[in-house]
Amino acid sequence: WYSGALSFDGTYTSFPKRYGGHSSNVKINEIGQLPGFISLPDSSSVNSFFDYHRGDYGLDKLDIGVRYHTKDQLLNVSGFKRSSLGNYGHYVHPSSGGPIHQSYRIDYSKKSIKDRIEVSAARFITASGIPDAVQNGFENDNIVISGINYEKNLSRWKIKSYFSQFSQNRNVRHTFNSDSSSRHINRNQFDIQLLNPRGYEFGFNQKFQQFNSSNYMRSIAWRTLYLRKYFTNFSIMTGIQSSENELFQTHTFSVNYQNKLKYGKISLFVLSESQPAHPDANKLLSNEFESKLRSSINYNISYNRISLESFFNDVKIGAKGLYDYRISLLGLNTIYSFNKKWNMYHKAIIPTSTLQENIPGSIVQSGLKGRFNLFQNNMKINFHIWTDIYTNKNNSFSFNPFLQYYSLTSENNYEISNRNVTHLEIQSEISGVLLHYKIFNLLDALGVTSEDTFFKPNAVYPKIGRMVQFGVTWYFDN
Repeated sequence: WYSGALSFDGTYTSFPKRYGGHSSNVKINEIGQLPGFISLPDSSSVNSFFDYHRGDYGLDKLDIGVRYHTKDQLLNVSGFKRSSLGNYGHYVHPSSGGPIHQSYRIDYSKKSIKDRIEVSAARFITASGIPDAVQNGFENDNIVISGINYEKNLSRWKIKSYFSQFSQNRNVRHTFNSDSSSRHINRNQFDIQLLNPRGYEFGFNQKFQQFNSSNYMRSIAWRTLYLRKYFTNFSIMTGIQSSENELFQTHTFSVNYQNKLKYGKISLFVLSESQPAHPDANKLLSNEFESKLRSSINYNISYNRISLESFFNDVKIGAKGLYDYRISLLGLNTIYSFNKKWNMYHKAIIPTSTLQENIPGSIVQSGLKGRFNLFQNNMKINFHIWTDIYTNKNNSFSFNPFLQYYSLTSENNYEISNRNVTHLEIQSEISGVLLHYKIFNLLDALGVTSEDTFFKPNAVYPKIGRMVQFGVTWYFDN
């Protein structure tokens, strides 16, 4: 997946939110989809921000950054750190006393009449404890990543190019994880695209991944040559993929359709490609690659005070004769606006099949949002209260949270318990300063206790009751 001009490998980076606010806006990395560019300013300024939160169980979170802007040019420097003990001290690292997560990032972008360039580099560090039977296990993770995105306009053609370098060193030690050796991943990506005014795009993509652990090593490279044709409301792509290793699928294609109808907007996307198999999941099956077919349909409609978004996502991953995973999800987001300041919403994500991979269950969120002013409009208040419901009829889970891959064999050790919790967030703005107050699991804070009013991430982690958090966000100009 992409975060700006950075491309993450994805093998052990399944949770983007852990890396900080500067890298939380993500996009799936797939054939022919290059990262977008940062929006550039049309004037000069210097903006900095300070976002600090304290909370229960030793929570200490800091997000800071500075942005230097001139016309058609910017430089962003940002940092992030999160510390927490956990409600049972389970985040305490056996040998490290620093933050459990910290990251540093720099982004530079510039454009002229004929070309545009964006360069990013970052480092992400994790040193977190993991609750275990006798003493805490741990996760040590170190990522260094860089990327460069460039495009140039010629007389009749536009050239787009992209290059990224990803390096990760990760070690997880826990009773449930039989192989606690370090895992090293290096990944490179190079893309070039040629686009002409008639809507034809010629593209070449080259990727390389090297994986090393104490008992397994692999080095794979694969490339794709493709042609895309853009029409008014849709595009079609077809191409061929090749590698020195065995590919179960040597062709790739995609269809992307978007249209604004009389009643709402509709979009359709289908993509088929080969991708590397997860090294821990497939090292015993001797397949370096697997085929992926992803499809999605979205329909949005707004009428008077009601806004409705529905979607269907289906992902099928397989290797001939070895395994065949499939995940199908149906979603519905509904918003009813009382006026310009207040609305209520309902979100639901429901698995649509009973296959083993769909054991995670259903997620439903419902809430009320609003804003009002106090003290002759000198204080602006944002109010948000919502419920978070998770329902799972099974008592097992088929996703390994340590090595981050799906398995056809469900594990009770990775169970996610049902929950029905309520959260409250209040934000006030005074003279440009934002003050935050959050209560996660409001019912538990009010003394209402039941089996479902606790949050339990999985069977490894302990139940969590109330969590209170205070914060301040301060922006500085020039």
